Amino acid sequence: MAPPDRTAPPASAAAIALRRARRDDVPAIDAMHALSVRALGATDYTAAEIDAFLHSLGTYDPALIDDGSYFVLEHAGRVVASGGWSQRAPHAALPEAGAGRASARAFSLSPDSAMIRSVFVHPDYARLGLGSRVVRHAEAAAAAAGHRLLELWSTRTGVPLYRRLGYQDIAPIVIPCANGSGVPALHMARLVPTASATAA
Repeated sequence: MAPPDRTAPPASAAAIALRRARRDDVPAIDAMHALSVRALGATDYTAAEIDAFLHSLGTYDPALIDDGSYFVLEHAGRVVASGGWSQRAPHAALPEAGAGRASARAFSLSPDSAMIRSVFVHPDYARLGLGSRVVRHAEAAAAAAGHRLLELWSTRTGVPLYRRLGYQDIAPIVIPCANGSGVPALHMARLVPTASATAA
């Protein structure tokens, strides 16, 4: 068995590179997400909720990697944060449409909005501004694709970050898991300023 990775976080986040995620990053992303949820989410969720999140719901959709809209932050060859965007809502997280059930997009404010998706930071690299960095990069990419309204479904753990970044609370939601349980979360949104508004 390989020894544990004991790479120390850098003194400055400037040493951490941002790039598009690749399919060969998936094992590292999966491992980092599990560490992040268990360590950083422990004050906001029960052990049962965390297990349901990791094993029944999943932390992200690898199809975003194929779309080119998922990004990783890397330090010394180690994936230490990730996040992205998509115009597709995470359909697996919500009940299927039909039989009186709403579609995933019914939980969205607009069919033209983009969703910030699956932002996680390695617990050893928390409080270095990496969450903000990957969110702002995803926002810029979504805005470049023509989306001004950005939405997300935040875990309780992520709410303070998103509020600092200008996201407004829309409504509490419960993201259903495959085992019949649910993970409490918060629907949030913000408008990205237009180029003319930024210049003014």
